[in-house]
Amino acid sequence: MRNLLFVVALLAGAAFVSGCTDYQTPGETQEPAEIETTEVIMQNYRFLPQNIRVSAGDTVTWTNDDRADHNVIADNGEFGSDEIAPGGTFNYTFEDAGIFNYSCTIHPGMIGSVTVE
Repeated sequence: MRNLLFVVALLAGAAFVSGCTDYQTPGETQEPAEIETTEVIMQNYRFLPQNIRVSAGDTVTWTNDDRADHNVIADNGEFGSDEIAPGGTFNYTFEDAGIFNYSCTIHPGMIGSVTVE
Protein backbone atom coordinates (compact mmCIF):
# COMPACT_ATOMS: atom_id res chain seq x y z
CA MET A 1 0.00 0.00 0.00
CA ARG A 2 2.84 2.36 0.86
CA ASN A 3 4.42 1.75 -2.56
CA LEU A 4 1.11 2.44 -4.26
CA LEU A 5 0.77 5.80 -2.48
CA PHE A 6 4.34 6.67 -3.49
CA VAL A 7 3.63 5.89 -7.16
CA VAL A 8 0.38 7.90 -7.10
CA ALA A 9 2.18 10.88 -5.52
CA LEU A 10 4.99 10.61 -8.08
CA LEU A 11 2.52 10.54 -10.99
CA ALA A 12 0.59 13.49 -9.56
CA GLY A 13 3.81 15.50 -9.27
CA ALA A 14 4.79 14.65 -12.85
CA ALA A 15 1.36 15.70 -14.09
CA PHE A 16 1.63 19.01 -12.23
CA VAL A 17 5.10 19.76 -13.65
CA SER A 18 4.08 18.84 -17.18
CA GLY A 19 1.16 21.27 -16.91
CA CYS A 20 3.60 24.14 -16.38
CA THR A 21 4.70 24.37 -20.00
CA ASP A 22 3.97 26.77 -22.85
CA TYR A 23 1.74 24.22 -24.60
CA GLN A 24 -0.83 25.81 -26.86
CA THR A 25 -4.25 24.28 -27.27
CA PRO A 26 -5.51 23.92 -30.84
CA GLY A 27 -6.80 27.23 -32.14
CA GLU A 28 -4.75 29.24 -29.63
CA THR A 29 -2.26 31.64 -31.15
CA GLN A 30 0.89 33.05 -29.68
CA GLU A 31 2.87 35.86 -31.29
CA PRO A 32 6.29 34.46 -32.21
CA ALA A 33 9.28 36.30 -30.82
CA GLU A 34 11.59 38.18 -33.14
CA ILE A 35 15.07 36.67 -33.38
CA GLU A 36 18.22 38.62 -34.20
CA THR A 37 19.72 36.93 -37.25
CA THR A 38 20.43 37.55 -40.90
CA GLU A 39 19.63 34.01 -42.06
CA VAL A 40 16.23 32.48 -42.72
CA ILE A 41 15.77 28.85 -43.75
CA MET A 42 12.82 27.67 -45.83
CA GLN A 43 12.01 24.23 -44.48
CA ASN A 44 8.85 22.14 -44.18
CA TYR A 45 6.92 24.92 -45.92
CA ARG A 46 7.87 27.46 -43.23
CA PHE A 47 10.29 30.36 -42.84
CA LEU A 48 12.59 29.60 -39.88
CA PRO A 49 12.78 31.75 -37.89
CA GLN A 50 9.50 33.32 -38.90
CA ASN A 51 10.18 36.80 -37.44
CA ILE A 52 13.63 38.32 -37.30
CA ARG A 53 15.23 41.58 -36.19
CA VAL A 54 18.18 43.18 -38.02
CA SER A 55 19.95 46.52 -38.17
CA ALA A 56 19.67 48.93 -41.09
CA GLY A 57 22.31 47.99 -43.64
CA ASP A 58 22.16 44.24 -42.84
CA THR A 59 21.68 41.71 -45.61
CA VAL A 60 19.24 38.87 -44.96
CA THR A 61 19.80 35.55 -46.74
CA TRP A 62 16.92 33.14 -47.31
CA THR A 63 18.02 29.56 -48.08
CA ASN A 64 15.66 26.97 -49.53
CA ASP A 65 16.24 23.79 -47.52
CA ASP A 66 12.96 22.27 -48.70
CA ARG A 67 11.95 19.86 -51.47
CA ALA A 68 9.82 22.42 -53.33
CA ASP A 69 10.49 25.76 -54.99
CA HIS A 70 9.64 28.84 -52.93
CA ASN A 71 9.87 32.61 -53.30
CA VAL A 72 10.16 35.58 -50.95
CA ILE A 73 7.81 38.48 -51.75
CA ALA A 74 7.38 41.56 -49.55
CA ASP A 75 3.76 42.49 -48.86
CA ASN A 76 4.55 46.13 -49.73
CA GLY A 77 6.47 45.27 -52.94
CA GLU A 78 9.79 46.50 -51.46
CA PHE A 79 11.63 43.30 -52.41
CA GLY A 80 10.98 39.98 -54.08
CA SER A 81 12.73 36.95 -55.41
CA ASP A 82 12.19 34.72 -58.38
CA GLU A 83 11.42 31.08 -57.63
CA ILE A 84 14.17 29.66 -55.41
CA ALA A 85 14.93 26.01 -56.14
CA PRO A 86 15.95 23.63 -53.35
CA GLY A 87 19.48 24.56 -52.26
CA GLY A 88 19.14 28.07 -53.70
CA THR A 89 19.35 31.40 -51.87
CA PHE A 90 17.99 34.94 -52.07
CA ASN A 91 19.66 37.98 -50.47
CA TYR A 92 18.25 41.40 -49.70
CA THR A 93 19.91 44.36 -47.95
CA PHE A 94 17.58 46.38 -45.72
CA GLU A 95 18.54 50.06 -45.78
CA ASP A 96 15.54 51.62 -44.01
CA ALA A 97 14.01 50.99 -40.59
CA GLY A 98 10.57 49.44 -40.46
CA ILE A 99 8.66 46.20 -40.34
CA PHE A 100 8.65 44.24 -43.57
CA ASN A 101 6.12 41.41 -43.82
CA TYR A 102 6.65 38.85 -46.56
CA SER A 103 5.34 35.53 -47.83
CA CYS A 104 5.88 32.78 -50.35
CA THR A 105 3.25 33.42 -52.99
CA ILE A 106 3.57 29.81 -54.19
CA HIS A 107 2.60 28.57 -50.71
CA PRO A 108 0.53 31.37 -49.08
CA GLY A 109 0.70 29.82 -45.60
CA MET A 110 4.43 30.62 -45.52
CA ILE A 111 4.74 34.07 -43.93
CA GLY A 112 7.42 35.99 -42.08
CA SER A 113 8.61 39.43 -41.09
CA VAL A 114 11.81 41.39 -40.80
CA THR A 115 12.03 44.22 -38.26
CA VAL A 116 14.76 46.67 -39.21
CA GLU A 117 16.07 49.05 -36.55
